[in-house]
Amino acid sequence: MSYEILSLLVFFIGLFGLITKKDMILKLVNLGILQSSVVLFFVSIAFKGDAPIIITSDISNYSDPLIHSFLLTVIVIGFANLALMLVFSMILSNKIKTHVVKEIEAKIE
Repeated sequence: MSYEILSLLVFFIGLFGLITKKDMILKLVNLGILQSSVVLFFVSIAFKGDAPIIITSDISNYSDPLIHSFLLTVIVIGFANLALMLVFSMILSNKIKTHVVKEIEAKIE
């Protein structure tokens, strides 16, 4: 199975969980799964087998290091966003005393 198909499968698993789960924490976990599938997809596109990352004048087949550094940045920013969302959901659940999204929406209105 290729990594592109695997990343598509993981993407739909995360999307399905994001749509169907009622708990806010589980929605955030599925959002992390969805983000991981996007990173896996871009890594699978950038992967070129035995090609080195180092670019010199005598090597014609190489892997572009820009994509890998971009994906590292995406992973770090995604982790920071997920941590902030978990803190905000913890503060919200302490005030409202629930994690269920429908109940939170009903109590806010």
